[in-house]
Amino acid sequence: MNVSSRLDHHTPKYEDQVGNFGLSYHLEMLKDTERVGRIRQALDEVLQPDGIHCELGIGTGVFAIYAASKCRKVYAVEKDPAIYAFAKKNIQESIYADKIELYLADGLDFVPEEKADTLLVEMMSIWCINEPQVTVMNHARKHILRAGGVSIPSRIVNLVELGHYDFEVMGVPCPSSLPQFSGITAPRIMTQSAVFNTFDFGKANTETIEDQIQIKALVSGNVNCARLSSLVQLSPSITFYSTDSLMPLTIVPLRARAVQAGDELTFYSQFKVRTDLERSRFELR
Repeated sequence: MNVSSRLDHHTPKYEDQVGNFGLSYHLEMLKDTERVGRIRQALDEVLQPDGIHCELGIGTGVFAIYAASKCRKVYAVEKDPAIYAFAKKNIQESIYADKIELYLADGLDFVPEEKADTLLVEMMSIWCINEPQVTVMNHARKHILRAGGVSIPSRIVNLVELGHYDFEVMGVPCPSSLPQFSGITAPRIMTQSAVFNTFDFGKANTETIEDQIQIKALVSGNVNCARLSSLVQLSPSITFYSTDSLMPLTIVPLRARAVQAGDELTFYSQFKVRTDLERSRFELR
């Protein structure tokens, strides 16, 4: 995978209709103990010994194999041919191979022979903008998961804070969206954290979001950025927030505005899922 920055490394390219990640990034995700541990705990919470489970976008197959140790049958779907071949080998060499039906298919087209009791779709990105989490879940809710079935995740709450960030270095401005990876300077937050929107995967979700909300300034100064974050409800008692490999907090530039403590600020955003941050709008009004 030819990349030039960590941002490119963490952003799938959908122009080829595959959206593939390199094996090095799959390994990075697997070594993210917070990500892997929380998903495993969510699977432990919802899987049943006599249940049918489906995972869309299985990557290396680690969660599909683990799920097969906990339930009767697993539908495992992956559309990237290279990682599919890797997952196939892993599954064939596991002791649960006879419980897993592996498909080279797009999660947006896949329809199983029988509907699943539980579903895992981990195609998440900050605010669900880059990855197709919402689009795939809309399809899966209708065609894959039985009525009353349980999805992982069950909901995602998008939050925003406003603040100031030093986009200028040594007199040179570089205003751009930036994931707050480890080692990246954090913005100076100046407002309350506010809910912008919620994706509830118990129902169909709109794939284009446009709204504005009021946020109160807590301190005075110049606001020139928003920090985006997402709260993820994986299962009834298991949550996920943010790591370097999954849904890192993300800073986006805004037109600068002087504010006073107590001011009510109007934050507007318009975005479409499965696109990118650069095609999204973030404004102070």
